[in-house]
Amino acid sequence: MTDYRFKTPIQIRYSDFDMLGHINNATIVTYFEVARIYYFFEIGWKLDDISNVVAHLDIDFMSPILPGSKVDCYVKTSSLGSKSFQMQYELRSEKEDIIYAKGHSVQVCIEKPSGAAIIIPDNIRDIITNYEK
Repeated sequence: MTDYRFKTPIQIRYSDFDMLGHINNATIVTYFEVARIYYFFEIGWKLDDISNVVAHLDIDFMSPILPGSKVDCYVKTSSLGSKSFQMQYELRSEKEDIIYAKGHSVQVCIEKPSGAAIIIPDNIRDIITNYEK
């Protein structure tokens, strides 16, 4: 099974498929983005004055997502630094026991008005830490 606490279903659209009949690899990034936003809402981070940006993203493509696939995206924060934190993602089908893709990102905490990188505020750090316990 998985050690992720958060998961969200992914709605696959017809336009997500490429000429080979499977999900275009760039679309996986969008699936991670959507799941990441829902994760932040789930844990209680409103992303108003303090938000975050992607500083690094890598993906391992493991199995093609084909029409009719049921896909969930699992998300977790795996570590917290001073200004950045690392997140992990899995696109998978529990029913079929398939992992479609795994990903990792480094997020940098920013102050929205200025866009400047900032130290992760204690309240955000607490929200993430308490959720991931």
